[in-house]
Parts: sequence; C-alpha cells; structure tokens
Amino acid sequence: MSNESALANVLDLMKRLEIELTMLYSNLAGITHDPAINLVMRKISIESAAHSYILTMIGHLVRECPPRRVMETEYLVSMQGKIEESLRHIDEIRGLVNSRGKVDEEATISFIVNELSELEGFESSATQVYSFLLRSYLPITSTRANPRCRTVSKLIVRLLKGISDDEKSHGELLRVLGELLGRERIKKG
Repeated sequence: MSNESALANVLDLMKRLEIELTMLYSNLAGITHDPAINLVMRKISIESAAHSYILTMIGHLVRECPPRRVMETEYLVSMQGKIEESLRHIDEIRGLVNSRGKVDEEATISFIVNELSELEGFESSATQVYSFLLRSYLPITSTRANPRCRTVSKLIVRLLKGISDDEKSHGELLRVLGELLGRERIKKG
C-alpha cells in the first residue's frame, strides 16, 4: 500500500469516525434529562459533525497537494486498525444506547459514567491521528514548494490544528463531566 493511499484511507476512516461519534454523542444526549450531560454531549456531537465536513473538504486538498513524504507508513497502517476498532466499539455502544431508550435517569447516568473512559479514549486516539497528520504537513509550510501547495498546506495545518484542539477539549470536557457525575453519585449514595 502506498503512503498516499494509506493517508487517504486514514482520512476516510477519520471522517467515518467523526460521523459515528456525532451520532453516538447525539444519542447519549437524547437519553438523559441531566443538563450537564446533555450540554457536553450536544457540544461534542455538533463539533464532530463539523470535523467530518472539514475532513471531507481536506480530502480534496490533500489529493491536490499531498505531503511530500509520509515516512511512517507502518504507523498509518496501525492507525487504520485502531480507527476500525474504535468504529466497531462505537457501533456496540450505540446499539446499547438505542436498546436502552429513556429508562430511569439514575441507570442512564450510571451507564454514561461507565462509558466515559471509552469516550475519552476515542477522543485521545483522534488527537493522535490529527497530530500525525499535522506533522506530515508542517514541513511543506516553510519550504520553497509550489506556492499554491505551500499555501494549501498552511490551510490544512490550521484546519487540522483546530480539530486537534477540539478533540483535546472534548477529552477535558468528558473528564470534568466524569468528576461532576462521580461526585453527585457519591452524594446520593
């Protein structure tokens, strides 16, 4: 598999992952009346939808101006495996969420708290992928490459940086939500 096709596969998988996360977070928001959970899940859902759109558009730019070299082909292939595993796991969680419906609020909150570490893991993995993609494009932004590709690369870097920053923020929001829900459960218990 060539570096370019591996990179295209990773971008396609990340687009799918963002779509699946959009639906998962939206589903999680829909099964609870807790305003803190609802707010965090809706925010992440909306931003994940935006990430999917951005990745669709970046795909066109990457084909126009691919990175000169993506040296870590094995890493790209291992990322594909991790993303595919995340997609399978998200599908399992969505199935559980959809089968639960709106049951008692305490059981719903307990379910979400139990899944928070998995959700944080998805966000952390996404951050790693975006960081890798950023490293692939940064050298082009300061070289004497074709001026259009240098400018396109700067755009790609800024867009990927924005997504990466969002993913870090999502992880932080989920940790804070876990702290909040953990404390509330202790008070009630």
